[in-house]
Amino acid sequence: MIRDGQLASEKNSSGESPSRRPRGPRRVLVVGATGRLGVAIAEALADRGDEVVLTARDPNKLEQLAASLDRGRGPAHLVCADLTHRDAVAQIVEGLRATLPPTETRGSVDDIVLACGPFPRTPFDELRREDLERTMTVHCIAPLLLVHALSGDLAKARGAVVALGDAGTTRPYEHHVAYLTAKGAVKTGLRALAVELAPDVRVNIVELGIVADPEADADPLRQHRLATRSQLGRFGTPEEVVHVVVSLLDATWATGEIWGIGR
Repeated sequence: MIRDGQLASEKNSSGESPSRRPRGPRRVLVVGATGRLGVAIAEALADRGDEVVLTARDPNKLEQLAASLDRGRGPAHLVCADLTHRDAVAQIVEGLRATLPPTETRGSVDDIVLACGPFPRTPFDELRREDLERTMTVHCIAPLLLVHALSGDLAKARGAVVALGDAGTTRPYEHHVAYLTAKGAVKTGLRALAVELAPDVRVNIVELGIVADPEADADPLRQHRLATRSQLGRFGTPEEVVHVVVSLLDATWATGEIWGIGR
């Protein structure tokens, strides 16, 4: 039961509840922006009028993507950083502060999409400590620390974090122990952050099946074998992933959720 006082406390100064506020353009940080899904997400956000901020480790790819996202407002902002480096989070935050200085009412970013790569193959017989440490750093430690560092910015905007997860954390497959371990860890960490940051910041996960990659999926027999892992009998597309990511960015009454697609 919702009491009048509770509802009133959830309204902003203009008397609107969070679910009824008109949605203006958002400033969205896309982490892992130059990957296949990162590019698709950044393009969709720019197309709908959001101000996209990009971060990834390849400066040339970043600059090309930033220029391509010019929708009459100039190239997208970018911060180049390699998540395997210990100072990557500080580098991203400092870059944001320099490029998009926060104010009393708005931070450097409103929302974050975590589309971190890569997808390393580590056969069990070749698994090393370095594989686990590197993959945990990229997929778990750096993303969690980045959300922590920008939590105040997100809270000012009643913002959201949407992370790309992997269905393999509940249905593992071979040769990816390090990757799946890291994805499982960040899933737990993000759900914990959803509790820590509520009600001001929403944190949700899109747990993906296999997304089609024409370059990597040239073998029709392999395609068929992998596609049958899904009940739908096919790979997903970047556009289908984008649809769910954008939906969760806009879902003002959802946090700590895992939206599984393509499983």
